[in-house]
Amino acid sequence: MDPTIGSAGIKATGSITRALLNRYRPAGVARTGSPEDRAQVYRRFLDAITANTLPTHWVRNLHEQGYGSKDELVAHLLTRQVDANIEMLCALDGVRLCAPEYVIKKAEEVAAVWAPNTETEQQDFPALLQATTSARMAFLDVARHDLNYEPKKWNMLARWKERRYLKKSQDGARHQNPTL
Repeated sequence: MDPTIGSAGIKATGSITRALLNRYRPAGVARTGSPEDRAQVYRRFLDAITANTLPTHWVRNLHEQGYGSKDELVAHLLTRQVDANIEMLCALDGVRLCAPEYVIKKAEEVAAVWAPNTETEQQDFPALLQATTSARMAFLDVARHDLNYEPKKWNMLARWKERRYLKKSQDGARHQNPTL
């Protein structure tokens, strides 16, 4: 048997097998745990955390200014806060479903930092917001690492573009504000 015929047969078999396997994967649907799915889950979690902190902040400010829970705005914000808490827990479960362990740990840290928000005194609330923001940014950094969004050390063109952009933005800031 000719060796070229054997290798052509192997290539054809591989092509047919690949086509059959790809046939059962729906196009446009992210598989659980794929980078696209994880990115979508991470965005949902970050949005849920942000949506959870804002109504709480405004409810506390309105209570401090003397508005009661009978006020229409406060009642609306309390409803939004409850919905945001539910969304945050659902988003956290989504992270638990498809993320690696180190990302799940950071997401749970964000939720744990934010959990005592209802028992926190008004004077301690800004510190809780700051701690939540720090935990959220730590989660964002871990998510960026997991999704491979950082420029690679070997990708010199991307690093050169990044340095050039940062230098331009710093030079532009100096021209706008000559005291820098």
